[in-house]
Amino acid sequence: MSALDYIHSMGLEYHREAGQLVLRECPFCGDKGGHFYISQSDDGPFFCHKCQEKGNLFTFKRHLGGFDYQDQRPVTKKASGKVQPAVKDEKQYVTPDEQSVSEAHSKLLADKQALDYLADRKINMETIVAFKLGLKVTQNVRWLSIPHYEAGKLVNIKSRSLPPAEKTFRRVENCRSILFNVDVLKEHRKEIYLCEGELDAIILWQEGIKNVLAVTAGAGSFLPEWVDALVDMAKIYICYDADDAGQKGARELARRLGYERCFNVVLPDGLDVNEFFQAGHDLFDFQTLVKGSRLFDVAGITSFADCLLKYKDEINRPNQETGIRTGWKDVDRIIKTGLRPGELTILSAPPKIGKSTFALQIAICNVLLDIPSLFFCLEMRPLEITEKAMKCHARKERITEIERINANQKFRYKPFYLGYSYQRPTLDGIIGTLKEAIKRYDLKLVIFDHLHFLCRSVSNQVQEVGLAVQGFKFLAMELEVPIILIAQPRKIQSDACMTAMDLKDSSSIFSDCDHLIILHRKRKTGSQTEAYEPVTLVRIEASRYNAGGDCMLYFHGNYSRFEEMVQDRESQNQERGN
Repeated sequence: MSALDYIHSMGLEYHREAGQLVLRECPFCGDKGGHFYISQSDDGPFFCHKCQEKGNLFTFKRHLGGFDYQDQRPVTKKASGKVQPAVKDEKQYVTPDEQSVSEAHSKLLADKQALDYLADRKINMETIVAFKLGLKVTQNVRWLSIPHYEAGKLVNIKSRSLPPAEKTFRRVENCRSILFNVDVLKEHRKEIYLCEGELDAIILWQEGIKNVLAVTAGAGSFLPEWVDALVDMAKIYICYDADDAGQKGARELARRLGYERCFNVVLPDGLDVNEFFQAGHDLFDFQTLVKGSRLFDVAGITSFADCLLKYKDEINRPNQETGIRTGWKDVDRIIKTGLRPGELTILSAPPKIGKSTFALQIAICNVLLDIPSLFFCLEMRPLEITEKAMKCHARKERITEIERINANQKFRYKPFYLGYSYQRPTLDGIIGTLKEAIKRYDLKLVIFDHLHFLCRSVSNQVQEVGLAVQGFKFLAMELEVPIILIAQPRKIQSDACMTAMDLKDSSSIFSDCDHLIILHRKRKTGSQTEAYEPVTLVRIEASRYNAGGDCMLYFHGNYSRFEEMVQDRESQNQERGN
């Protein structure tokens, strides 16, 4: 399909200019000034002269959802921002050998012990053949091989160790991860069953439930592209294991896919789907469970029975460190519970003190711990944030090619995302963008910089700010993610340390947040410019679970990084010794 054919199929408005197609609206930044140019050729290279986005027809179709198993859908008109990985994944995937699948399948069909194992799990010969299950033996360990196909092509092979070996799994290295049985999405667009493992999906398929998928990376992992694949599914039955890990994974998945369409099919006695049928149950028994399934509790709505079960954990919560950490021991000692899911933290300081740096450093700290984090900034472009992050991490004032290569190696596969907007942002648009990003990328930390850039009403500034703070708080609670919101103070006396009452435009900012962090640095003596001392007071106001308190950090302005005072003194002494 050529670029012209694809644009016609999507119903996009365009005109021809100098042999190229010019779209009325850029699908990436939403600009309607006719700045998006795409070639009519089959590979369709494109470039937006507004947002600088470029690529080819493949990346263009991927952005708009033009895959075989997805309905073609336009980009939402309400979004006023974009989120992308801080470092693009350039990994080259390999394709497994189809011959190895055939050989393993033949070996399984000739092995009575392996066939008996599958028979004990109620998997019959027709199903074994349909899914090309196989047998491999390496170092005296027998493995059941389960090939993964997409559009009829082999993509990956997952293997499960067979008794008496300890249960474990492995996959072919450097292969792409897909949903097991993903091709059913071409025919089933209304409802789907989602299992925790391949054998669970296989047994449901055998029992007559053909519209079934399985995750292939464990209950706690669901890739962003898998979220995209299910974006238009009306009803999703999640059939995860009944143990604590399975139910935790099921709820986390429902949060990302949308509580309003996910039903929790809870199996009895801690069984998984395959064990349920092994225990003598049949399809009618399973359908009874499906009929009794219910939507997951939405944030803000819960049953009294569930509250009774959670009460013990709740009263012990102040002594638990369950939330996101900042990375500075002194700060984390004050916010002893961490920044927990559903909490809104306000970060404020006068201009030029280092609010953005402070927040970005928190993100970097958590990203390096593989905690998916988003830094959404309205004032800086992604490349500026990238440079700032590299300087902070490398502790270098100037980024050379060596630092760039090191940063790429360090962050290449880390879950770090940047958000930005090239058009005038609106509260509804930003909240909508953040909601989609949290679900798609499974974000555990969101930072938004900043509140007063978003709210610029001429006549109703106080009301607009109050509504925005509420919107961020509700978003944090609904999707159970901690949000750090940067806010500006009103003008205060020079060298005075701001208080909660100095937050600009609305007293509700402090009352609606769960934590308030204030940064303060003294102006340098005799300086006529906005130059400040590096020693920084970090003040955390009292909250429900934290008494609050003060600590000190040292700010390195040349490479935008806060250090703990003791650590900074040690590094300075080492430099003097050298």
